[in-house]
Amino acid sequence: MVEETVKPNIAEDGKLGLTECVFILIGGMVGSAIFSLSGLTILEAGPASLLTWSIAGIIMLFHGMLICELSCIYPQSGGVYVFPRKAFGGEKGRFLGWLSCWGSMVTNIIAIAFAAIYVGTYLSVAFKWAADYQIPLAIASIMICLVFNIIKFKTAGKLNNTIVGFLLITILVYVFACFLSGKYEISGFSPFFAQGIKGFNGFISAIPIAIIGYSSINAMAFMVSDVKNPGKTVSKAMFISISVVIAIYLLVIGATLGLITSEFLIKNEGMRFIPLFAACFTKMQNMPWLVDVVSIASVIALMTTMNVCVSLNARTLQASSQDSMLPKFFGNNNRNGVPAFAALITSLFAMIVALFPKITLQIVNFGAIFNLFTIIITLISLIEARKTSESKQAAFKAPGGNALIILILLILIGCNITSIVTGGKDLFLFTIVFWVLGLSVYYCRALWVNKAQKGSES
Repeated sequence: MVEETVKPNIAEDGKLGLTECVFILIGGMVGSAIFSLSGLTILEAGPASLLTWSIAGIIMLFHGMLICELSCIYPQSGGVYVFPRKAFGGEKGRFLGWLSCWGSMVTNIIAIAFAAIYVGTYLSVAFKWAADYQIPLAIASIMICLVFNIIKFKTAGKLNNTIVGFLLITILVYVFACFLSGKYEISGFSPFFAQGIKGFNGFISAIPIAIIGYSSINAMAFMVSDVKNPGKTVSKAMFISISVVIAIYLLVIGATLGLITSEFLIKNEGMRFIPLFAACFTKMQNMPWLVDVVSIASVIALMTTMNVCVSLNARTLQASSQDSMLPKFFGNNNRNGVPAFAALITSLFAMIVALFPKITLQIVNFGAIFNLFTIIITLISLIEARKTSESKQAAFKAPGGNALIILILLILIGCNITSIVTGGKDLFLFTIVFWVLGLSVYYCRALWVNKAQKGSES
């Protein structure tokens, strides 16, 4: 018979405390968004982009609280598979769990590849030699993240604390350099609302862009079996980390806005995706070392985000394997107590995608479709989970009832729908192919189980 439950992952003494969880979440959120997408929000909203990033952070905090409640109801890692699987139960739960799992796997692999591609891009800004090695650098960065995910989880958490700490220092160096450069102009903040290309409402239209910067807020909820006292730790880690990240984003954008404006980005299209570098190149020539600092910070930020995505995907694969959706070896832990084979498979597929840096935009839109499916299934699972007896014993409950779930669903669907609709026929063709592939895995597994059951009965 197929096992109905998904097993916990590691022993209590190997689990993560509040500090490690906070640093993992900060590292996951402070990724490429602040170094690239912040420029697009400045372009659309001007100084009001500060409001954009604040509002986006609050929206994702509420989303995080909903997922945190689910993780308290079902405290097992691999949440995107576990949540619908256990909330709906039976074959319906397994089917929805697999759809959610498949969407998450594709999304994370694409996110890893996207970040890896930009490792070479950011390094080439400061170091000319790196311009010819974008793909090798992308592959190398994925391999480093793989190493992080096959050592002891507690050890990896401590190393991550050090790396994220260094990242925060480099970001603060940039911020203070901007404010103290003597080139900082407060006049760049006027007019506050009408400066961007989208006019007065620009700060609202740019919210979907900013939301991407907080997308890893749920990471610990999806790795909840690896957390000490998850009922309290996960929710606290979310509140602390997103507060820190919002502050970081506002400092960086505030520092940048005093040196470059939306008008500058309108005239210099090539600078829109590298606003921090644009500030260094145009106003900070007297500090040539600052370009190196920004490059190092951006690469570290990308690597920490990649590391979280590999961890999430490995535990999702492990959870589905423990429910017999995938071969058992996907669910096996190595001697360090982590799903090393699942991390290896994730990394190999990400390396393959990273071989095609010229189709980065198409890759991102492709990932957005699968991510949206996972979001919808996961949040609907909470509505169903609240009907169960396990819900009454949950250590954390999100406010707002089901109305908050529906509101967050509508907001997140609205934030993703534009990139999906404008993706083109190739995007939809590849989407259909991958969904057919995912459904084929599910139905092949169902045929195998039925055959095995008939064999045992005979």
